[in-house]
Amino acid sequence: MIKKTYDKKYNFAEIFDTKTGFSVRTGIIENGVDTNVDPFMRSFPALLDVGIMGHCKNAKYCTVGCYQGKKVQPNMTFENFRSIIDQAVVGGTFEVALGGFGSPNEHPDFVKIVQYAHDSNIVPNYTTSGIELTDEEIEATRKYCGAVAVSWYGKDYTTDSIKRFIDGGCKTNIHYVLGNDSIDEAIERLENNDFPEGVNAVVFLVYKPVGCVKQDNVLKTNDPRVARFYELVDKGNFNFKVGLDACNMPGVVNFSKNINPMSTSPCDGGSFSTYITPDMVMLSCSFDSTTRNYGADIKTMTMQEAWNSEAFERFRNYHRNSCPTCPAQNECRGGCPITPEINLCDKIEKELV
Repeated sequence: MIKKTYDKKYNFAEIFDTKTGFSVRTGIIENGVDTNVDPFMRSFPALLDVGIMGHCKNAKYCTVGCYQGKKVQPNMTFENFRSIIDQAVVGGTFEVALGGFGSPNEHPDFVKIVQYAHDSNIVPNYTTSGIELTDEEIEATRKYCGAVAVSWYGKDYTTDSIKRFIDGGCKTNIHYVLGNDSIDEAIERLENNDFPEGVNAVVFLVYKPVGCVKQDNVLKTNDPRVARFYELVDKGNFNFKVGLDACNMPGVVNFSKNINPMSTSPCDGGSFSTYITPDMVMLSCSFDSTTRNYGADIKTMTMQEAWNSEAFERFRNYHRNSCPTCPAQNECRGGCPITPEINLCDKIEKELV
């Protein structure tokens, strides 16, 4: 199904293919003409990151340090999830990424959840450890989800679940957290085209110092390995696609030479995407789930009201006002307002607010 929208408030159009995930967003349109100036935000999020999991039964196997911390709370109820999707349909959301404190396929209502999103023409995707994966979950993923990502722990259960998803007909990605303790392996695997055969993409996520993390695992701008990593991504020529989360944008701006700017996007938290906690707090970014500085309680207000709230506007103002003299301001927007130490930038124009 092809979904077409026009944002009357911010004057731009979008097209989204629910089958392939292909999307196009125009620039701001004035007098019927595309100005090629990217819109800063949307009237309602195009992507919802929904934390349906309140606790993780397999946390002892995690090797990357969960950014969600050690909280234990109830999982999101199906009724609350349904309320989110019903509001998202009205708002024109395209996709929902399932997450939270554990693998979403461990949720007792996982099949109902992905089916409800799918039947509402909102594409569900999720990330999993792959531990204790069942055939029923694989079939539900194939039938209802756009894609699944397996967190790269480098264990037998990691490669086993990747193979089972691929063999089950699921579009399968790898999520690889990039920190001091993992960048050497990432470089070696990229140099040797050494990720499991059949994966759609390997998506590299910048390690953030929130939750159960180590501050000394954060990458530094002057680390020669960082330059080497982006050099390899620049060259391409892999048997799989390579993706970078938006937190990589300062690194892309500073180290890449060949990545097409049309294929990149700065942090879209609070402008095109949002995160919702298991207890129904809507945040500009999932990495704010511990401090909750930029969020609103959607048990007491609608998602549209939360999107238009003062807390979300404060988050956006960081991106509007940071690094005003930098020629790459539109591409980077000053990087991360929650953990600015992850921003791989040492430009003289760096001026965070």
